[in-house]
Amino acid sequence: MANNTTIKMDPMRVTLADIQRGITLSKQLDNFKTFATTLQCGRSLVGSATRQPKHIKVTLWKTSEILLFEQRSLTVLADTDDGKAIAEDNERYDYLTSAQGRRRRTIDAEAQTTALLYKSRDVNTERLRTDNVASYVSNFEMFDTYKDLQATTKSVELDEHKKMEITTYKVEGRDTFIDINQQQSFRLALMLTMRALAGNVFEQQQRRFRNMCLPDPLATQVSYRYRIELLWRFQLTHTLAGDKQTAVADLSWCPRNGDILAVAYGVYTFRDDNANADGCVCIWSIKNPVNPERQYKYRIPVMTVEFSPYNPQLLAVGLSDSTIEVLNITELELPPLARTDRRSLHNCEPIVAIKWISQSDTIGENYATEPFLALSRDGAVTKYSIINSPHLLANQLVLLDRIEAKPEGIQLDGRRELLQANRHPQGLNLCLSPIQSDIYYALTDEGCLHKCSTHYPRQHLSVLQVQEAGANAMDFSPWSPKLYLTCGNDWSLNIWLDGIFQPIFTLKHHIGPIHCAHWSRTHSTIIISLSRNYVDVWDIKQSILRPMSSTSINGDLTLTSIFFSLSLCGRSLAVGNEAGNVLMLAFEDMPFPAYYQYDQLEKAILNLLSNNKEMKNKVKSLGFFGYTEHVRYRPKKDGKRSKKSHTETIERTTVEIT
Repeated sequence: MANNTTIKMDPMRVTLADIQRGITLSKQLDNFKTFATTLQCGRSLVGSATRQPKHIKVTLWKTSEILLFEQRSLTVLADTDDGKAIAEDNERYDYLTSAQGRRRRTIDAEAQTTALLYKSRDVNTERLRTDNVASYVSNFEMFDTYKDLQATTKSVELDEHKKMEITTYKVEGRDTFIDINQQQSFRLALMLTMRALAGNVFEQQQRRFRNMCLPDPLATQVSYRYRIELLWRFQLTHTLAGDKQTAVADLSWCPRNGDILAVAYGVYTFRDDNANADGCVCIWSIKNPVNPERQYKYRIPVMTVEFSPYNPQLLAVGLSDSTIEVLNITELELPPLARTDRRSLHNCEPIVAIKWISQSDTIGENYATEPFLALSRDGAVTKYSIINSPHLLANQLVLLDRIEAKPEGIQLDGRRELLQANRHPQGLNLCLSPIQSDIYYALTDEGCLHKCSTHYPRQHLSVLQVQEAGANAMDFSPWSPKLYLTCGNDWSLNIWLDGIFQPIFTLKHHIGPIHCAHWSRTHSTIIISLSRNYVDVWDIKQSILRPMSSTSINGDLTLTSIFFSLSLCGRSLAVGNEAGNVLMLAFEDMPFPAYYQYDQLEKAILNLLSNNKEMKNKVKSLGFFGYTEHVRYRPKKDGKRSKKSHTETIERTTVEIT
């Protein structure tokens, strides 16, 4: 009995059930074959070779999970913020559904919901369509139109040698441009347009002012000529300046924005022809060197301006009749924030200097804005505070007296002759202490330096004779709170060190008064001084006998350079003259600043005093006279010096700028 059965299955359509069914059927066939063979032979065929079934390999793998339903937990911890919020929500739900809240009064009424905007309103607008339409206007129509208008031609001075004629037309006697110019949006657009146009002309000068074109420190050959280059002029037009010529009386850089410069226009030399001159204050920006962005006109000359270092939008203005105004320059139409009351003025002398002081050092006073000090021509120092009033609160601190005895400092040869007509000296300038905010210094025409404090009114702490004639300016070194300079009408510039009652050395070159001087903000050994017609650059590391460069500013004018101010970056210089121009200058071919500025300054001073052992011992006895945050650096005493990667050439130059 034989049964030959063959099962054929498509391997591409085999399932697990088919495989299981085939294995079961194969076992049944094997058992049947063994049983049939035993019956035929009468004995078991143990150990004989039988045909083994084929094995099928099955591979199982995990498929991707398919999420059919998910129910997250609705429980949170009771101690958390989410638990407290959910508990409050549950209580409110119970109150509204099962407690007294379900009995609240309800009214069925229709309501209209707002449309859901899938786009912002700026985008969801109609498409603009433009068409080109031709129009024709003949010359006759243009002639007839302008014939009915009233034409007025004016001549405007562009500079000293160029003029331009501008024709304006009026409708029924009124200029329509005046109404347009009064709109704030038009003024803003006009200011931005003028900035863009000025950038096309003064792009390279503006890049130089922003220090975008610095010298290469890896140059093979460097020449130090201490040169001064003219960038541009801030010049008032005839329309802005008025009929009478006004001089630059004071300059002030904005402490938070180095692009903004405030200029006070008034008088510098009191003569008969400018006694009744008008004054104005202009806010210039380097982005537009042609036109000022703010202008405030006055009927009397303006003597001084000063930005607030704490609120940079505030500008204090001192006038020639002792009036002081505080302006907010954020908008042009804003009235003065506060001004002095004529009924409470202590004097009527011109204001020559204004300095803002810190509010934290004012004892027992709480004001919204920091107060400031004002020095008048009669030697009175007054503190003004901005309060909740249109008038400033004035408090006179000290009225300087003339010195009868011989003070410490420079010893004068002749005796002091006391003037009976005026017992008070003329105040010339103010200076604040760099570390003690309550200490200020007042300079007088006697050449004396009065040290005073806001905590001790009606008196001065000490008096020092710093110049033989009137002391015009004083400036502290940025790297030392004890080292300062003074300059005056005795043709000299003296360098002082606090604790030594005589100048450690003196700089003198031109035969004429020195109006003002400043320490460089980038080099600790460089000093810039201003005489009547020259800007001198001194480097005490090289020499104190003559300046490294002397630049003439408008040598054709008799009285030109009167005031100058260093920019915040320290690489530019603003110089004002009596012609009403502000010259923006830049320092070129200057030495590379030292890494350890204080050590270079101290080393230069000790080298200058090598022949004066007495003064050198006094300087050494003071020890470290820099700021506490400056780290002292001492090179190794091995006698070795690093080789320089470039050749240095130092030259003295004399340049004339016209």
